[in-house]
Amino acid sequence: MINEVRKRVENYEEGRKKSEVEFTKFIEECLDEGWSPTKCSMCCVVEPDGICPHGFRSIALEYGFM
Repeated sequence: MINEVRKRVENYEEGRKKSEVEFTKFIEECLDEGWSPTKCSMCCVVEPDGICPHGFRSIALEYGFM
């Protein structure tokens, strides 16, 4: 039972680290191209230091990339 839980935790940690790396690479590519996604439900994209018309800041601003 303990080994099973340990494996689940290890798998979760590996997945989380992989997700962080993929997210960082995605944001770096966006910034290189001069845009950033937002959390807006209308799927707005803005300049890296921008805010969409609905008031959502760029992901780059939210996560401190800018």
